[in-house]
Amino acid sequence: MTIQPSPIFYAKPVTAEAFQPYGTLLDPALADPRLNFTVELDNPRANARANLALIRPPIATFPFDVAVMEHHPFSEQVFMPLGDTHYLIIVAHDDGQGRPDLNTVKAFTVTGSLAISYRAETWHTGMVTLDQQGQFAMFIYEDGSPDDCVFSDVAPFQVRVA
Repeated sequence: MTIQPSPIFYAKPVTAEAFQPYGTLLDPALADPRLNFTVELDNPRANARANLALIRPPIATFPFDVAVMEHHPFSEQVFMPLGDTHYLIIVAHDDGQGRPDLNTVKAFTVTGSLAISYRAETWHTGMVTLDQQGQFAMFIYEDGSPDDCVFSDVAPFQVRVA
């Protein structure tokens, strides 16, 4: 039996258009002096509360191996870098059966002060930075149930930065 190598995806610099199917790219340079309603933060669960958390993700090592993805069925999830940060995001659509559709995997590098918002149901990996430790403010609605964050094992794949 021959072992198949893991598929390899190459991360590309994020653009608003490329990321749009998965969420919103938030550019603070567009706030002059303020940009309202950049993300719809709907809360469909009566018991869910707003959670603004501080996150200090690990620094990625390459090739970056992925075997698990997560999603938030009921809430957008927003990550705002607190400073000039370079980070990696890996996303996929749902396959209609409650798992990531690996045919839709995209990997992006995000630089500077750009923030992102994952749409509810967008599968993604945990946050990682690229070249140095970073810190983020993260916003999500949570009610303390297992539906706040759902994990799925996936067929292993690798992400590399070109």
